[in-house]
Amino acid sequence: MKRLCFSPFPTLETHRLILRQLESNDAEAIFAYQSNKENFPYVDMPIYTNIAEAKTYIEKMNTGIKDKKWVIWAIADNKTNSILGTISIWNISNDLETADLGYGLFPGNVGRGIMSEALVKVLDYGFNEIGLNTIEACTNTLNQKSIYLLKRNHFNYSSSFTEPASNGGTIKMDVYSITKR
Repeated sequence: MKRLCFSPFPTLETHRLILRQLESNDAEAIFAYQSNKENFPYVDMPIYTNIAEAKTYIEKMNTGIKDKKWVIWAIADNKTNSILGTISIWNISNDLETADLGYGLFPGNVGRGIMSEALVKVLDYGFNEIGLNTIEACTNTLNQKSIYLLKRNHFNYSSSFTEPASNGGTIKMDVYSITKR
């Protein structure tokens, strides 16, 4: 089944988590994460200097969902609804055959199995609801935790590339992929 429709928003649930749409009240947590470069040492993302940037990010992500460009979930605790990180399917091909996976956890949530739990649900959604055949994830070659997450969830190494970094240097990235079984 090939369909790209995110309305109503595809809320997903696991034993501990609710994968829901980003909400305006997530802005403080996103700002706290994005305002400290130490929180994302392997990714070249902008460092936020005010909460308005986090609010703009949420608006941009939700507009992209409406425009069927991507789907991004807030990974939230199912008891408190507090955001623990995000996971997304984006760069979806026109034929709905392939897409990219993006993910990140806020400090204090790494090493608890949260991302694996979210990833299983998102892969199921991508393969069985969207109808994707292949999902790829790019990760910094130095990010061993991310590589371990992907390998543990049956992603296979595909290739590497180097991209320019905002500091004038370069970042080596590895591409991992998984194909619908």
